[in-house]
Amino acid sequence: MTDDLLDRKLERAFTHLDADGSGVIDADDIFALGSRLLAALDEPATSPKADLVMGGLADFWQDLFTELDVDRDGKVTPEEYKRGMTRLYAQGGDAYDRSFRPMVQALLTIVDADGDGVISPEEFHRAQGAFDTKLSPADADALFRRIDADGDGTLTVEELLRAVREYYTGTDEDAPGNLLFGEL
Repeated sequence: MTDDLLDRKLERAFTHLDADGSGVIDADDIFALGSRLLAALDEPATSPKADLVMGGLADFWQDLFTELDVDRDGKVTPEEYKRGMTRLYAQGGDAYDRSFRPMVQALLTIVDADGDGVISPEEFHRAQGAFDTKLSPADADALFRRIDADGDGTLTVEELLRAVREYYTGTDEDAPGNLLFGEL
């Protein structure tokens, strides 16, 4: 993998988190992401699932902020984000499992709208809309099939977590997770 690939993935992720387009990420941006996801999936903001998602995002932000906000100004710049995410997650160690995994699992509780424990293609497509991936339906279907490691037509939480990990830490140019948020 080139540093350029990881840089491009992290830049794309930063733009998803910078909800107000201010050029920095703060707590309001993180909660705006949660609200955007809740709205895209028609999840009421007062539901137990919504509480779980927003709590997961709050915990994630606290971990992220503590680790990435080097100058302690309450905001994470693109450079702080890139350096910190690379340091924390590119090595795939404890930091990912401690902070990132619980947040992703909380988000997936609302993606799995019917509560059957797996993500259907329809649920996957709706969640993609919250991240403004600009994936065509055909590309989204192709990505879904690549992430579906066991080929059963659904995504388990583990399959989706593997794709998310590939996106943030992947070293393989051809890893399915690289396309999680659209073509780079």
